[in-house]
Amino acid sequence: MGRNHFGDNIRHDNTRVFDGALWDGDINMKVKIALLFFCVIAYIFLPTTIILAFGMMPTIAAYSMDRSVGKNKTICVGLMNFAGCFPFLLEFWTEFGQQTVSNAFSLIADVQTVLVVYMLAAGGYAIDIAVSGIMSSFILQRSKKKLEKMQKEQKKLIDRWGEKVTGKYKLDDFGFPIRPIADKTAIPKDPEEAVQVSDKKDT
Repeated sequence: MGRNHFGDNIRHDNTRVFDGALWDGDINMKVKIALLFFCVIAYIFLPTTIILAFGMMPTIAAYSMDRSVGKNKTICVGLMNFAGCFPFLLEFWTEFGQQTVSNAFSLIADVQTVLVVYMLAAGGYAIDIAVSGIMSSFILQRSKKKLEKMQKEQKKLIDRWGEKVTGKYKLDDFGFPIRPIADKTAIPKDPEEAVQVSDKKDT
């Protein structure tokens, strides 16, 4: 396989293969190999896989509903969810006897297991909501401070140069202010003024 002057890969049968297509093919192959390896490991340790599949359901649900860029909700719920599953996994590996499928189902059928695992997953949801609220309020307060600072700077400019730097004045061809721009959203207090304004709009 060679390259032409465009930098594209060319096979010996003169067919052009772009680097992007080759890169996508490599990624797809790596994903397939990783999935195959994961399936083999899951089948070898089938009892443990059953416990994790049942216990990590809240994490799977959070991942399917999470539309954020960094998947923060999934990470938060997943860590708390796994923290709830891990003690029962240790008990299953060390004190539960043989690691069989029937023992795995008996463990996940225990009410205490379900309560602990899912309550910690719910705690992950609560932590995510609390942290999101705190960060939102922090960003809001920071934005308000920036806005107040900008308004102070604008007031200094107006005090120094006058109202003509506010952008509320009509400019001539050379960029010099001529007259104030009428505020069309203002409501006239005098009824006669309101009639005059409506007549001007009609004309």
